[in-house]
This record gives sequence, structure tokens and C-alpha cells, in this order.
Amino acid sequence: MDNKIAVPNILSFLTYHDWNAEIKGLNEFNKDVHPTNVPGLYYAYHIMVGLGTIFIGLMLIAVVQLFRKKLYKTKWILWFLMFMIPFPYIANTTGWYTAELGRQPWLVYNLLRTADGASPTVSSGNTLFTLLGFIGLYLLLGLLFLMLAGKIINKGPQLNNH
Repeated sequence: MDNKIAVPNILSFLTYHDWNAEIKGLNEFNKDVHPTNVPGLYYAYHIMVGLGTIFIGLMLIAVVQLFRKKLYKTKWILWFLMFMIPFPYIANTTGWYTAELGRQPWLVYNLLRTADGASPTVSSGNTLFTLLGFIGLYLLLGLLFLMLAGKIINKGPQLNNH
């Protein structure tokens, strides 16, 4: 593994609140309980964590510059902050992928498989209507965000006359 940062027993602690708990790897489980898309899960997780690490690093640099009263004069940080605007959405989406792909093939672990979770009383038309409703809502919210952000950008910075 390239650039490995090892923290001994941290996964045991995070999972079971016990520094010495045993964590089983994927190879120790039957194939029928494996996630159905391991490569997709792997990349979604790494994108999410990588972006989170970049966010933390950039914000630490920005906070240091803010306390030094140099943030608003350090153009490269401001440019990076501006170009980072879409990346929290990507990190959020890949986090959602990680959660959903990681639990497959189960809806409820060892109780209800995804294939058995389809409702016979919900039609495909109802599902499509709900999907289109969410797409419309997110499109509306996205356009509203762009309009409000554009209005603020067009107004420009306000000067303090103290």
C-alpha cells in the first residue's frame, strides 16, 4: 500500500470502543455476504476521505492566515477556497455511495436482503414520480443558490469605513 499511515488498533477502537477487539477482513466472510461492488465502494470511500483530508488541510491553512490577519490578502488561498465549492457535494455523494454500496446485499444486515426489500404495493410510476420530484426540487434549489450567489458576487465586496 502506497503512503500508508498506520495507527495501531484504531479501527478496533472506532468499531467496538475496545483497543484490542478483533476486526475481520472481507476474505474472512462468505462470498454471499460480500458487497456487490467492491471496486466502486473502494473508490467512493477513498474519494470521500481524500476530499475530507484536503478540506481539513486547506481550512487549517486558511485559519492560520485569518489569525495572522493575512487571509484576505493571500490570493492563492482565496482562489483555492473558491474552486473548492463543488467538492463538498462530491464528498457527500461519495459518502452516500460508501454507505449504500457497503451494506449491499443487505437492507438490514443478516435479516433482509436488498432483493427481498422491494415493495409489491409501490408501482414503478410512483417511484418515477418521486424521483422526478426530487430532481425538480434539487434543480430548483441549485438554481436558487446560483441566483443568490450571483447576486452577492455582482454586488461585490463592501468596504469598511472605520
